[in-house]
Amino acid sequence: MYTIKLHKKVIKFINSRNPKDKQTIKEKLTLLQVNPYPKSDSLDIKKMKNSHGFRLRVGNYRFLYDVIDEELIIYIENGDNRGDIY
Repeated sequence: MYTIKLHKKVIKFINSRNPKDKQTIKEKLTLLQVNPYPKSDSLDIKKMKNSHGFRLRVGNYRFLYDVIDEELIIYIENGDNRGDIY
């Protein structure tokens, strides 16, 4: 199982959401720990075309992350509303 590391602006973004959205995000991040690649049926993940990372969709929110396989780490570097992330 992978370990999730969050950038401080992602932590701030998640904490500013309402309790229902926070719970949904935490559930999706827990599922992401098991399989961080786009083959998952329960997660909407896509490989980014212009970078080496991935995009996780949780409702109207998007999270950009990289996977470090050697250390089993998922580094979530950015999270924001759908129109503001890219």
